[in-house]
Amino acid sequence: MIKLFDTPALVDALKNARRILLCTHINPDGDAIGSTLAVYHVLKKMGKDVTCACADPVPGKLMMLPGAEVFVQPDALEGQAFDLAFALDAADKGRIGAVGNAFDQAPFSVQLDHHPTNPLYADVNAVDGHAAASGCVVFRLLTYMGMEITLDIAKCLYAAISTDTGNFSFENTDGEAFAIVAELVRAGLPLNEMSRNLFLLQEEAHVRLLGRALNTLRIFGNGQCACMQLTPADYQAAAASGEHSDGIVNYAMNLWGVKMAYLADEKEDGMVKVSLRALPPFNVARVAQKFGGGGHVLAAGCRYQMKLEEMCAALEKEMCSQLEE
Repeated sequence: MIKLFDTPALVDALKNARRILLCTHINPDGDAIGSTLAVYHVLKKMGKDVTCACADPVPGKLMMLPGAEVFVQPDALEGQAFDLAFALDAADKGRIGAVGNAFDQAPFSVQLDHHPTNPLYADVNAVDGHAAASGCVVFRLLTYMGMEITLDIAKCLYAAISTDTGNFSFENTDGEAFAIVAELVRAGLPLNEMSRNLFLLQEEAHVRLLGRALNTLRIFGNGQCACMQLTPADYQAAAASGEHSDGIVNYAMNLWGVKMAYLADEKEDGMVKVSLRALPPFNVARVAQKFGGGGHVLAAGCRYQMKLEEMCAALEKEMCSQLEE
């Protein structure tokens, strides 16, 4: 389990840089956007020239976060020069996608993350594979720097931590996560409003896409594994986009007896995006790594070029092998 938290070096890098690029992973989730925006607000208070970039748009549900509109696409970075590139919640450099060109061109790079499979790809790495979310690691950084937790920062950090812990229901939820949220509430966080917006309210497209996925639900591995599939035709029928599949895999984990589950999401280019979930003692990060992915022991993912049926068969072989151990 990686734990390399070089706080002084990270803080020095932030203080010494003037133009800073903040970036996060493709298909961003709440931890990616929330953590990045929390750091954005801090750096703006420090008088820095900050650009937030992501290869994919901010999901609609997260546009309510303060500052979400500042994110730019990779083409907006052409011709720009940065003193420092700062990646947040990106388990490896490839996860930054097309923003990786600007990241590589910066003379110095830092990263902050909580994925145990992180290969420590930056010049300075603040990585804790035990942390429930990157938002927890950001909170530690801000505490170390003596920064005030403003209402905007509190909202962003709550989105980061609550979404990556499944509204504090996943196995990774720990005492630190609850303690941080308590501090955010003291800073004025409107907990009920934020929780409702993030977890209860759903777009129609998400609900329709969920229905399409549930129609493919299949149980295997003597009732201990479950899977669902999505295809481009499902997205078209539901008038949905990639962001609307967020969280769908968790429904398969709600079945009695199920210990591992996956959602295989076929894309137009022939890639299959896979989301994996598990309960102890199983390890879906091992499954994801077989296909060039990674993540956490109980929540991982990958993208792989293979026919959907063949991908599902390969995933199930790897998952069933763990049942036999």
